[in-house]
Amino acid sequence: MSLAAVRRTLLVAGLVLLAGPLVAPALPISAIFAASAAWYLALVLFAGSACVLIARAAGRAVAVAVLAVGLAAPILLTAVPVSPALAVRLPCPRNWGWLPTWQLRPSPMGSVAFTVAGGPVKVCYGRPAARGRTMLGGSRIPYGRLWRTGANEPTTIISPMPLEVADVPVPAGRASLYTIPGPESWEVILNRSTAQWGIESEYTPPVRAEEAGRAIVRSERVATAVERLTLSADPHPDGTVDLILAWETTRVRISVRRAHR
Repeated sequence: MSLAAVRRTLLVAGLVLLAGPLVAPALPISAIFAASAAWYLALVLFAGSACVLIARAAGRAVAVAVLAVGLAAPILLTAVPVSPALAVRLPCPRNWGWLPTWQLRPSPMGSVAFTVAGGPVKVCYGRPAARGRTMLGGSRIPYGRLWRTGANEPTTIISPMPLEVADVPVPAGRASLYTIPGPESWEVILNRSTAQWGIESEYTPPVRAEEAGRAIVRSERVATAVERLTLSADPHPDGTVDLILAWETTRVRISVRRAHR
């Protein structure tokens, strides 16, 4: 293959790699597997083309080293256990032991970072969309039943300091956030286990045994609908923060403060 052809392959494959995560949220679920396969084909072509160009410029050993680092970095940065103080500054963790992690995501990962009493806190979550369906209180997320509060991995709170989330003591590190939605109030569940997949069927007895506690918070209806699940932070002068869950016409406030002990 000529050098010009290698460069064209690198360019086209790179554009496909960039487009994949952007296009996936608009695709039907049934198309995700095929789209993921095409994305990985583009990854192979991109890596091969890059390896050829780097080998010509700096040698085969350098090309192999650069390729290895480039492919391993996304996994290492999101899978290797690190201290909470470092984790709040890295990309959101991914549970690579589960097959869906390796596919494009119709519910992209989102995060919200804020400070509580001067300390950093990060919340990572999957962002499903309504897509014309009634989600909260509908057949997909019925009232009175456990919900992962997002999509993909469990919604995860990362903090280097102990917190009180909805008045539930949560130790420093990582904790998953589940909820049981209701028409007027929600039950908030904090759990020390984060290695499971988020889907409700994975909330097994061993996972439930890791619960840090439960609390009841109020929900409210608003006029403006939100298409895709969104978490945001509303800080207060006393150093506490309200974590606001907004989806469709529902808003839920979950207080977050530094633990006193």
